[in-house]
Amino acid sequence: MRAAAVFSLIAAAPGAGATAIAQEPGLGDGNYGGGAVLASPRSIYGAGNMLIGLRFSGGRLLINVGMRLSCAEDAVFSARARPDADGSFRVAGTSVSGAVRTRYVVKGLIAAGSARGTASARTSITRRGRATRCPPSKVRWQARRASGETAIAPAAPKERMFGTTSQRLNGPRRAIALRLSSDGTKLARALYDVTVRCGRRTITDTFDAPKRNLLIAADGSVRDVERFTFSDRRTVYRSIERFTATIGSAGARGTFSTVARIADRRSGRTLLRCRSGTVRWSAST
Repeated sequence: MRAAAVFSLIAAAPGAGATAIAQEPGLGDGNYGGGAVLASPRSIYGAGNMLIGLRFSGGRLLINVGMRLSCAEDAVFSARARPDADGSFRVAGTSVSGAVRTRYVVKGLIAAGSARGTASARTSITRRGRATRCPPSKVRWQARRASGETAIAPAAPKERMFGTTSQRLNGPRRAIALRLSSDGTKLARALYDVTVRCGRRTITDTFDAPKRNLLIAADGSVRDVERFTFSDRRTVYRSIERFTATIGSAGARGTFSTVARIADRRSGRTLLRCRSGTVRWSAST
């Protein structure tokens, strides 16, 4: 989705911006991030992958969700809920984003340091006056209020980690979800939300780490730099993505960034430059 998001120049909702990660006081209060990340899907953007960001404060819950669908579209929506005294919540609604209309239900239970639940979506896409329904999607998700601790011991095989980044969207911090390989020696996948500035416009997207199955060094570090080039009849899109992580038995932390340039295919003239800045993130088991 990297190039598609920039080419289409989808404007993000107001309020997105980068801030420093900080723990927030109060039982259950704070930012939670996570979702669900498949081990090795046929497509990295396939159904079953999901990110969710939550912000709980003053008894109210703000929720951002992005679900991958089998019809190659995203169900993206925001919602508000007021959890019961035991931390359970349920919210349902309808969201319209461009040609995509989504009826959703999000259920969950939020506690002091973690949250879990399910998200369901029924989506239709209208193109040239014709509506096509995507198969219903239901995903079990997990989220953490990440501490930033990693611990010295290596992470367990098949471990999953969930957390937040230093960027925000509509209040909640943006989400990240990681999955390790079956033997624990590689970062199989890292799925994360990113907000990118392109001139005066803001674009939101979901990235898979630049490369899957990144080797975890003896000290727990992971580093990758990738370059991508996409083109259509009129433009050429080039980007550089960087991803770093330090992974341990308790969690992970690191950074990611992306810079991109769109140029006229014939003249080579720069049409647009995009950048995320260096985004910090942390995740917990």
